[in-house]
Amino acid sequence: MPYNSITARTAALPSASPLIPEDVQHDIVQSVTVKSAAMQLMPHVTMKRAQQRIPVLAQLPVAYWITGATLDARDIGLKQTTNLAWDNVYLNAEEMAVLVPIAQNLLDDMDYDFWSEVKPKVTEAFAIALDDAIFFGTNAPTTWPTAIVPATAAAGNQQTIGTATPDFLADVSAGMGMVEADGYDVSGFWGRKQIKAALRNLRATTNQFIMYGDDTPPNAAINTGSLFGEPIVFSNAGLSSFQTGAANFSMIGGQWDQSMLAIREDISMQMFDQGVITDNTGAVIYNLIQQDMVVLRVIARFAWAVPNPVNRMQPTKGSRYPFFSLKQKATTGGET
Repeated sequence: MPYNSITARTAALPSASPLIPEDVQHDIVQSVTVKSAAMQLMPHVTMKRAQQRIPVLAQLPVAYWITGATLDARDIGLKQTTNLAWDNVYLNAEEMAVLVPIAQNLLDDMDYDFWSEVKPKVTEAFAIALDDAIFFGTNAPTTWPTAIVPATAAAGNQQTIGTATPDFLADVSAGMGMVEADGYDVSGFWGRKQIKAALRNLRATTNQFIMYGDDTPPNAAINTGSLFGEPIVFSNAGLSSFQTGAANFSMIGGQWDQSMLAIREDISMQMFDQGVITDNTGAVIYNLIQQDMVVLRVIARFAWAVPNPVNRMQPTKGSRYPFFSLKQKATTGGET
């Protein structure tokens, strides 16, 4: 775990930092900022406390016919009783944070607004960490529920690409069928960017596109489109399990309003020019006032849950889940 990372000049040539121009263009070329899929697709709620309880329906009522051998007997037949039951699902807000230290001298020597360039990339790092935790469980807080992909496996909602025929779209449809069998309807998809080519190559019998891309700003900048009439978002982030390989995944789909992303504290940024940075042993790594440094501190607090209430289609909780995942095929690790 790093505590001594710092933005600095290049070690081999101290005066040749790419951010200190001799005579260069005054725009830094950056990659497209990655958006959080969870933030784009899941409904948001605001938390007032660190923990929030959600009552979830766990048992449905039953209705009964009044029976009897004769009409008179049915007229005075006994009516039976039923009950409903609820479970509790908890939203637990957990903190995400990072420090970005830099020497004041280096900051003064730059011919750029350093912080305006850094802040979007720090926000991007938060988006990647949030998606990795929610979808794959990577470094997820222990108070959070099982991540979406392992939960799809546990509920039997995981489809391996190439299992269905005749093409990739059949696997998508099979995954959707798993969600529908659990009493939910797929309302959107999230896919790794590499599957865009596979979807673009698919045509209907009339030679029309199956997937329609959204080239209208600002949607074009965040890689969106539609599939089976529902929105699909593509990610160019290097998420832990959205990589090439048979153990990884290409798509997640589901009924997104059956998940809940809660924000206890939105991403906030604050500058400091006094204080110390220590490591996990308490040793001082940087002393800001003594070493003429400034630090950007970025923090946020999120919670997440999938209530998964009981329904008539699938009353067994362990077999019911509002999402499916597509696992890459073992032969090539690809999507086609």
